[in-house]
Amino acid sequence: MKTLVILLFCWASVAQSQTWYLVRHAEKVEDSSPDPVLTEPGRQRAEQLANMLSAADIEKIYSTDYQRTQLTAAPLAQHLGLPVISYDPRKLAELAALLKADGVNALVVGHSNTTPMLLHLLSGQATERLDEVDYDNVYQVVADDRQYTVNRLKSWPSQVTALTTPIQLVAERLFDGELRFNMLLNDQVVGESVHQFKRQGEQLDLREITTIEAYNINADIQARVAVHDLSPISMQMTGNMGGPVDILWQWQGQQVTGRSDMAREPYQPQGKLSLNQALPTGTVERTSAIMLAHALPVTAEASLLINWFNGYDGEQKRIHISHEGKERVTVPAGTFDTHKIKYSGGAPSQYYWIDQKDHKVVKIEVIKSPWSYQLVSFEQL
Repeated sequence: MKTLVILLFCWASVAQSQTWYLVRHAEKVEDSSPDPVLTEPGRQRAEQLANMLSAADIEKIYSTDYQRTQLTAAPLAQHLGLPVISYDPRKLAELAALLKADGVNALVVGHSNTTPMLLHLLSGQATERLDEVDYDNVYQVVADDRQYTVNRLKSWPSQVTALTTPIQLVAERLFDGELRFNMLLNDQVVGESVHQFKRQGEQLDLREITTIEAYNINADIQARVAVHDLSPISMQMTGNMGGPVDILWQWQGQQVTGRSDMAREPYQPQGKLSLNQALPTGTVERTSAIMLAHALPVTAEASLLINWFNGYDGEQKRIHISHEGKERVTVPAGTFDTHKIKYSGGAPSQYYWIDQKDHKVVKIEVIKSPWSYQLVSFEQL
């Protein structure tokens, strides 16, 4: 796989007239600093990126003024003897126009919330969201007579070739019932989310009803999966998510067909999406994987690596699910001794606190976001 990526990179860089490489900064130190530096793996990735792009005929290197982006750009700049040119991440349209006018190959180091938008501004193409754990994407935009080709390469290390984990739900943790959560924004209650679970033989029916009046959110999501391995059967969503939503997906084995019509980020596909596609073996549906966090066999010794299909936008992502320790948490429903579980790579990543005794989710936090959920009540049906 690594050889294939390098060959693709070399071919495109030689055969085309102008090429831009867009990357997010490498791994950063996770502390309270507003301007963290790179970790040791991050410094290694920056060096590897310099090796990868050393023969790409890059003539200009751009970076924001943060240490993490400057340090990511530095090894290649030093190797090529080029200065690192600072740009304002709030003025991406101006940067895109400058890159097109320059007519030279360039590297642009940015952030998870700027790189997808800059890619869209340069190429006109829709692209994926980046998560807080996504560091290995190298987007190559090749310009040839106003035609733009986007190649998605990988810096190393990467999980792109890692084997996923087969899922076997823990049957004794399944229940028929309803969880009612407060939804909080900056620690203030702004809405509620109700999660319902019902077993029908060898199938599980799942339903999430979320209401936040101030944001015009009144969404009803229903999913059906196989009990034993979380294999998706159907998923639909209606209502509003700031605008009308109409989603319906159905599975026959790994073949998914259906549609998704809802508002999305400006760099993503707009309007109605339709698919009739075979997904990789073992791919699960996003809503189901989230709602059944309490029934996944995740321990301190055993994490999971899964593929999931996001019905909102049709994206497929690799999600790492890990046990992050034990914590006592207090929410409106009471005080609970919990397992803390992390879903990484979902754009956004999330934490789940799961009651050690009754195996129900009591708290959810969206990582690097002001949103959270706190359990208010639980009803066994």
